[in-house]
Amino acid sequence: MKLIIRILKNDSAQVLPIFAMLTMVLLGLMGLAADIGRVYVARAQLGRSVDAAALAGAKQLPNLIAADAKARAYIAANDPDATIQISVYPDVAAQQVAVSATKKVDTIFLRALGVGSVNIKNDATAGFGVVPVDAVMAIDATGSMGANPPCVTQTTSGCPIYEAKNAAAAFTNTLLPGNNTVVGNISFRGCIDPPDPAGACVLTSGYGALTNSASTLITKINGMTAPGGSGTNVCLGLDQAASVLFGPGSHSASNTIRTIVILSDGDNTYNNVSYVNGQAPPLACRPANSSSSDIYLSTGCSSVGGGATTSSSAGSTSDTHEKALDILTKSRADAIKALGVEIYVVGLGVCGTDDGLLPTAGYCANIGNTSPDTVADQRLLKCVASSSGGTNDHFFPATTATQLPAIFQQIAQNIAFRLIK
Repeated sequence: MKLIIRILKNDSAQVLPIFAMLTMVLLGLMGLAADIGRVYVARAQLGRSVDAAALAGAKQLPNLIAADAKARAYIAANDPDATIQISVYPDVAAQQVAVSATKKVDTIFLRALGVGSVNIKNDATAGFGVVPVDAVMAIDATGSMGANPPCVTQTTSGCPIYEAKNAAAAFTNTLLPGNNTVVGNISFRGCIDPPDPAGACVLTSGYGALTNSASTLITKINGMTAPGGSGTNVCLGLDQAASVLFGPGSHSASNTIRTIVILSDGDNTYNNVSYVNGQAPPLACRPANSSSSDIYLSTGCSSVGGGATTSSSAGSTSDTHEKALDILTKSRADAIKALGVEIYVVGLGVCGTDDGLLPTAGYCANIGNTSPDTVADQRLLKCVASSSGGTNDHFFPATTATQLPAIFQQIAQNIAFRLIK
């Protein structure tokens, strides 16, 4: 018995120092993991900073000074301790801004091993013309865009169709000329070819096919008018923009960036003029049971000058078709997005005030219900846009027409300047 007790005592004496050593090793590994984690997080943050800096700087090109200053400002705001190097390449064929940043990360546990800090580095390059870009603008050319007031004529400053044409020209001049870039343009109302004696339908011969010539496209843009008379079919605008986007002049490369920018107030209206001379919209954008006997009743806000806000649930033919057309518009937008197309939406004079809501699945599922236009129009436009999750980053509201050129130019910059690496 005494021998057994002696052996157990001897084993306990040996276990304690081994346990102490293992504890030290374990603590050392935990400390090493903590320091490595700190370095990893810091490098990821620095990566986000240089990405944002490169994109911000590229959008200032070809102004070298502004590009450099904007990139530095982004790094200073997000990683003020970083040391940066910025290279600007302003040549037209491949405008680029490269940002390289280094940063020292202090360690805690590695200090015991003589490693007091770790230097991390990250870089990014943003530029224009690196991959093929195909873009088409779809401009609302309904009567509200040329209404009097505010349009003394359709060439009056502040007139929606006049400012929309300025915006389309600004968009074109931002992207063209550009390496591997083509741009097109259409206008839309409630119907297209064949010609209507009253001029209510849009002629496809006035479309601007995809081109890399800014002057050629702007000539087509300047030919747009907004006589009205056939209602508003946003679905038709998307459909026709897609036909140009995938038509003659389009790129076939699998990495092509394809974009539609549509301008509208989102207030779909449908009337019998859309059937004059057999010019009904395609089935994808035509409400069921619609015919030449439909009566047009405006039930929503006007895109200019304001108007009565009434419900789209009154039960008239126009109300029924408006709700159906909203659903078709969302469906057509979803089908276009499925082809890899980004849709930017510019909402001019949208009925009601911004609800501040995001285009979640639940929010968009209510399209076509009995909501008044103060709710329905904005919801439709937000859900048509290709916004990133949890954002409205592809939806641009405009309260006045004079805001349009700056908005279109901003969208063009978002399309043109992408992260290269």
